[in-house]
Amino acid sequence: MTPTGQRQLAINLVVSDPKKALSIARAIEDPWFNCQALAYIARYWPNDDYEQLLREAIKASDSQVDWYKRVAVSAWPIRAYLELGNPTPAKRLLTRYTEAANNIENMGGRSEALLMLFQAAKPFDRDLWEPVFHALVKATEPALAWRQTRNIRNAIAMVGPDDPTLLQEAIKCLTNEKTIAAIKRDIGNRKAAEPRPFFWLD
Repeated sequence: MTPTGQRQLAINLVVSDPKKALSIARAIEDPWFNCQALAYIARYWPNDDYEQLLREAIKASDSQVDWYKRVAVSAWPIRAYLELGNPTPAKRLLTRYTEAANNIENMGGRSEALLMLFQAAKPFDRDLWEPVFHALVKATEPALAWRQTRNIRNAIAMVGPDDPTLLQEAIKCLTNEKTIAAIKRDIGNRKAAEPRPFFWLD
Protein backbone atom coordinates (compact mmCIF):
# COMPACT_ATOMS: atom_id res chain seq x y z
CA MET A 1 0.00 0.00 0.00
CA THR A 2 1.24 3.49 -0.79
CA PRO A 3 1.86 6.02 2.00
CA THR A 4 -1.19 7.93 0.76
CA GLY A 5 -3.29 4.79 1.04
CA GLN A 6 -1.96 4.02 4.50
CA ARG A 7 -2.77 7.53 5.66
CA GLN A 8 -6.31 7.29 4.30
CA LEU A 9 -6.86 3.90 5.88
CA ALA A 10 -5.71 5.22 9.25
CA ILE A 11 -8.06 8.20 8.89
CA ASN A 12 -10.96 5.92 7.98
CA LEU A 13 -10.41 3.85 11.12
CA VAL A 14 -9.75 6.68 13.56
CA VAL A 15 -13.24 6.61 15.08
CA SER A 16 -14.18 2.94 14.82
CA ASP A 17 -10.80 1.47 15.76
CA PRO A 18 -8.35 4.16 16.90
CA LYS A 19 -5.73 1.67 18.10
CA LYS A 20 -5.59 -0.02 14.72
CA ALA A 21 -5.53 3.39 13.04
CA LEU A 22 -2.55 4.33 15.18
CA SER A 23 -0.74 1.11 14.34
CA ILE A 24 -1.19 1.82 10.64
CA ALA A 25 -0.09 5.43 11.01
CA ARG A 26 3.06 4.49 12.89
CA ALA A 27 3.97 2.04 10.11
CA ILE A 28 4.00 4.75 7.44
CA GLU A 29 7.60 5.19 6.38
CA ASP A 30 7.21 8.46 4.51
CA PRO A 31 7.59 11.21 7.17
CA TRP A 32 5.13 13.60 5.49
CA PHE A 33 2.25 11.13 5.49
CA ASN A 34 3.33 9.71 8.84
CA CYS A 35 3.08 13.20 10.37
CA GLN A 36 -0.32 13.89 8.82
CA ALA A 37 -1.77 10.54 9.88
CA LEU A 38 -0.54 10.86 13.46
CA ALA A 39 -1.91 14.40 13.73
CA TYR A 40 -5.26 13.26 12.36
CA ILE A 41 -5.49 10.40 14.84
CA ALA A 42 -4.45 12.67 17.71
CA ARG A 43 -7.20 15.11 16.74
CA TYR A 44 -9.85 12.41 17.25
CA TRP A 45 -8.05 10.32 19.87
CA PRO A 46 -10.58 9.16 22.49
CA ASN A 47 -8.28 9.72 25.49
CA ASP A 48 -6.38 12.63 26.98
CA ASP A 49 -2.94 11.26 26.07
CA TYR A 50 -3.06 12.65 22.53
CA GLU A 51 0.00 14.86 23.11
CA GLN A 52 2.33 11.87 22.76
CA LEU A 53 0.91 11.32 19.27
CA LEU A 54 1.49 14.95 18.34
CA ARG A 55 5.05 14.77 19.60
CA GLU A 56 5.52 11.77 17.32
CA ALA A 57 4.03 13.78 14.45
CA ILE A 58 6.48 16.64 15.04
CA LYS A 59 9.36 14.18 15.23
CA ALA A 60 8.29 12.79 11.84
CA SER A 61 8.16 16.30 10.41
CA ASP A 62 11.63 17.12 11.69
CA SER A 63 13.09 13.92 10.28
CA GLN A 64 12.78 15.39 6.78
CA VAL A 65 15.82 16.99 5.17
CA ASP A 66 13.73 19.34 3.03
CA TRP A 67 12.90 22.48 4.99
CA TYR A 68 9.78 23.15 2.95
CA LYS A 69 8.37 19.76 3.92
CA ARG A 70 9.29 20.26 7.57
CA VAL A 71 7.55 23.61 7.86
CA ALA A 72 4.52 22.86 5.70
CA VAL A 73 3.51 19.55 7.25
CA SER A 74 3.99 20.87 10.79
CA ALA A 75 0.72 22.73 10.20
CA TRP A 76 -1.20 19.49 10.84
CA PRO A 77 -0.04 18.83 14.42
CA ILE A 78 -0.22 22.57 15.14
CA ARG A 79 -3.84 22.67 14.00
CA ALA A 80 -4.61 19.53 16.02
CA TYR A 81 -3.28 21.19 19.17
CA LEU A 82 -5.48 24.22 18.52
CA GLU A 83 -8.63 22.26 17.75
CA LEU A 84 -8.07 20.28 20.94
CA GLY A 85 -7.94 23.51 22.94
CA ASN A 86 -4.22 23.43 23.68
CA PRO A 87 -2.77 26.69 22.28
CA THR A 88 0.45 26.83 24.33
CA PRO A 89 2.43 24.15 22.43
CA ALA A 90 0.80 25.32 19.20
CA LYS A 91 2.11 28.85 19.69
CA ARG A 92 5.58 27.54 20.50
CA LEU A 93 5.58 25.45 17.34
CA LEU A 94 4.23 28.29 15.22
CA THR A 95 7.10 30.50 16.37
CA ARG A 96 9.63 27.76 15.74
CA TYR A 97 8.46 26.86 12.26
CA THR A 98 7.83 30.44 11.17
CA GLU A 99 11.49 31.11 11.90
CA ALA A 100 12.49 27.83 10.25
CA ALA A 101 10.81 28.96 7.04
CA ASN A 102 13.80 31.27 6.49
CA ASN A 103 15.79 28.13 5.67
CA ILE A 104 13.62 27.53 2.58
CA GLU A 105 15.68 29.05 -0.22
CA ASN A 106 12.99 28.85 -2.89
CA MET A 107 10.78 31.90 -2.29
CA GLY A 108 7.70 30.25 -3.75
CA GLY A 109 8.17 27.31 -1.40
CA ARG A 110 8.80 29.59 1.57
CA SER A 111 5.61 31.49 0.86
CA GLU A 112 3.67 28.24 0.41
CA ALA A 113 4.88 26.80 3.71
CA LEU A 114 4.05 29.99 5.60
CA LEU A 115 0.58 30.07 4.09
CA MET A 116 0.04 26.55 5.42
CA LEU A 117 1.06 27.66 8.93
CA PHE A 118 -1.12 30.75 8.63
CA GLN A 119 -4.16 28.67 7.69
CA ALA A 120 -3.56 26.35 10.64
CA ALA A 121 -3.71 29.28 13.05
CA LYS A 122 -6.15 31.68 11.37
CA PRO A 123 -9.43 30.47 12.92
CA PHE A 124 -7.97 31.00 16.38
CA ASP A 125 -6.60 33.91 18.42
CA ARG A 126 -4.94 36.75 16.57
CA ASP A 127 -1.71 36.50 18.55
CA LEU A 128 -1.25 33.04 17.03
CA TRP A 129 -1.68 33.91 13.35
CA GLU A 130 -0.57 37.55 13.06
CA PRO A 131 3.20 36.85 13.33
CA VAL A 132 2.85 34.22 10.61
CA PHE A 133 0.93 36.70 8.47
CA HIS A 134 3.73 39.26 8.76
CA ALA A 135 6.30 36.60 7.84
CA LEU A 136 4.19 35.71 4.80
CA VAL A 137 4.10 39.36 3.74
CA LYS A 138 7.88 39.50 4.04
CA ALA A 139 8.20 36.32 1.95
CA THR A 140 6.25 37.95 -0.88
CA GLU A 141 9.35 39.80 -2.07
CA PRO A 142 11.58 39.62 -3.94
CA ALA A 143 8.81 38.37 -6.22
CA LEU A 144 10.44 35.38 -7.91
CA ALA A 145 7.50 32.99 -8.20
CA TRP A 146 3.83 33.39 -9.06
CA ARG A 147 2.89 31.46 -5.91
CA GLN A 148 4.11 34.33 -3.76
CA THR A 149 1.47 36.69 -5.16
CA ARG A 150 -1.23 34.04 -5.04
CA ASN A 151 -0.44 33.18 -1.43
CA ILE A 152 -0.42 36.71 -0.06
CA ARG A 153 -3.66 37.45 -1.90
CA ASN A 154 -5.24 34.36 -0.35
CA ALA A 155 -4.00 35.29 3.12
CA ILE A 156 -5.32 38.83 2.80
CA ALA A 157 -8.67 37.45 1.63
CA MET A 158 -8.75 35.36 4.81
CA VAL A 159 -8.03 38.41 6.97
CA GLY A 160 -10.76 40.19 5.03
CA PRO A 161 -11.84 43.80 4.88
CA ASP A 162 -12.66 43.79 8.59
CA ASP A 163 -9.07 44.72 9.46
CA PRO A 164 -8.13 47.57 7.09
CA THR A 165 -5.23 48.70 9.29
CA LEU A 166 -3.48 45.35 9.06
CA LEU A 167 -4.10 45.19 5.32
CA GLN A 168 -2.65 48.65 4.76
CA GLU A 169 0.40 47.74 6.84
CA ALA A 170 0.90 44.71 4.61
CA ILE A 171 0.61 46.76 1.42
CA LYS A 172 3.15 49.31 2.70
CA CYS A 173 5.71 46.51 3.05
CA LEU A 174 5.41 45.63 -0.64
CA THR A 175 7.04 47.27 -3.65
CA ASN A 176 5.93 45.10 -6.58
CA GLU A 177 3.32 47.17 -8.38
CA LYS A 178 1.53 44.21 -9.95
CA THR A 179 1.16 42.50 -6.59
CA ILE A 180 -0.07 45.69 -4.93
CA ALA A 181 -2.57 46.34 -7.71
CA ALA A 182 -3.93 42.79 -7.47
CA ILE A 183 -4.32 43.07 -3.71
CA LYS A 184 -6.10 46.41 -3.98
CA ARG A 185 -8.51 44.94 -6.54
CA ASP A 186 -9.24 42.09 -4.16
CA ILE A 187 -9.87 44.49 -1.31
CA GLY A 188 -12.10 46.64 -3.51
CA ASN A 189 -14.09 43.57 -4.49
CA ARG A 190 -14.25 42.47 -0.85
CA LYS A 191 -12.73 39.15 -1.81
CA ALA A 192 -13.03 36.63 1.03
CA ALA A 193 -11.51 33.22 1.60
CA GLU A 194 -11.56 30.57 4.30
CA PRO A 195 -8.58 28.62 5.66
CA ARG A 196 -8.40 25.01 4.59
CA PRO A 197 -10.01 22.43 6.86
CA PHE A 198 -7.22 20.19 8.08
CA PHE A 199 -9.38 17.52 9.68
CA TRP A 200 -12.76 16.14 8.78
CA LEU A 201 -14.60 12.83 9.00
CA ASP A 202 -16.59 11.38 6.11
